[in-house]
Amino acid sequence: MSITHESFNILDPSWMQLEGTFDEQVVQLFYHVTLNRDEVEKELLRLFKDVENTLRTFWPGCELVPYGSLYQGTAFKTSDVDCFVQIPILHKTDADTIVFTARDILRRRSDLFAQISAASNVPVPIVKFFHMPTSRECDLTFDCPPGVSNSKLLWYLFHLDKKALDLAVLVKYWAKVHNFTGPYLLRTYALLLMVFFYLQQLRMLPTIYALQRNVPYVSWRVWNVAFQEINYSNVNHSSLKHLLGGFFKFFSCYDFEENVISPFVGCSIPRKRFRNISTIPKQFSLYESNLRLKLCEPFNIDRPMCVQDVFNHSSNCSVLVFDELGENIKKHFRLAAKLYDTESDETFLKAIFTKHSY
Repeated sequence: MSITHESFNILDPSWMQLEGTFDEQVVQLFYHVTLNRDEVEKELLRLFKDVENTLRTFWPGCELVPYGSLYQGTAFKTSDVDCFVQIPILHKTDADTIVFTARDILRRRSDLFAQISAASNVPVPIVKFFHMPTSRECDLTFDCPPGVSNSKLLWYLFHLDKKALDLAVLVKYWAKVHNFTGPYLLRTYALLLMVFFYLQQLRMLPTIYALQRNVPYVSWRVWNVAFQEINYSNVNHSSLKHLLGGFFKFFSCYDFEENVISPFVGCSIPRKRFRNISTIPKQFSLYESNLRLKLCEPFNIDRPMCVQDVFNHSSNCSVLVFDELGENIKKHFRLAAKLYDTESDETFLKAIFTKHSY
């Protein structure tokens, strides 16, 4: 199946004609909505090659580093491509100059790229364009974003157990269908951290605290983004359906108002412990130090949901979730949990995508 967009809207579940067991239906769903490795290797590598060859006419030796859903293995057929462009140090200049130069270079190849724009007045300057041979939208960044380190970590974690990756894709698709992730909504990254956190409760995945122990410090701004791959023994052998239903049930009764979801330590932390620097948990010594030196902002606990970033411990990844959206998300969790209890093996998967909470 080609990587190009399907004739139907993959986020409209009315197309679903899923048959067979739960696991067989998952295979059918993934076939229609996700990118498989062959598609990535055959067609998206064309995009990387075209961009690299074009930019190298001005910056010899530059390289593209993919990150985000494509790198993690959670991309849909309609997903954008995120890439960090690593420019050799001898070509480095200010961020504004780089993004506008890249925009102008790409515009020279009107046979390959269209809809090219640059934005410099944002936290991470970016160039956006449409790659015509693959019908794929792409975002280029030139200042190594935290997403690169985050994506490497999530790729490692979600590939420790194939069910972890499959669960992440199902939850991501469920949230997209119900329209509560995206710009100015709950970040998909925050939702994936929630999946990760849930699996930590089942001892299927390790904590970041454990992965950073005794590892040389790698700094991104004022945060440590280093981690090591470890031999981790997963003792949970639940089915994918049981994990999906368990995810919904776990968060359908989770006390969001009182707790911070912290994948770094793999457990809930009472919000009140982040209100005063003297009560910050001892595992967050770097955050405490950065806070005392005024190198970071306090962690924002005044939101309906608190999902803490794995590396930047001052970042609430669900900060854009306000009251109405927060209640909507909780309703969807409660409905999905109810469907897990009431639907059969044959009807559960389609039900979570087609039934809505009002």
